Amino acid sequence: MGFFARLLGLENYAFDEVFIRKEAIFGIIKFAKSNYPKEFSAFLRGRINNRKLIVDGVIYQNFHSSENSSVITTNLPVLSGRVGTVHSHPGSRNTPSKADLAFFSKYGSVNLIIGKPYTAETIVAYDGGGRRISFNII
Repeated sequence: MGFFARLLGLENYAFDEVFIRKEAIFGIIKFAKSNYPKEFSAFLRGRINNRKLIVDGVIYQNFHSSENSSVITTNLPVLSGRVGTVHSHPGSRNTPSKADLAFFSKYGSVNLIIGKPYTAETIVAYDGGGRRISFNII
């Protein structure tokens, strides 16, 4: 990590592994199913400890959705614990669109997409640049 990253405190946001609590996974699945056939969007809450990003919850905000997109209202305080995003796709595709990639770059270190049939196995994680990353459920 370079001088400016240390100066700005960015090393506090570096992580090597991602862990997502079961309760957060269950909430994501339930919300995706209840909003079908429309998409949903939310933020992920968590923390980084010893270079491990632990997602422990979902922060729901107002959002507007259709079968093709979801737009979230962002009005979180700086200290909300937001570490990323999650949204659903009404079909089985869980790869990011161009709009998803733009969203990822703005809002977090880890970004989840859940596709039908909305199970833990249909959740895929991406970093802020849209590269697929692995995660563990705890």
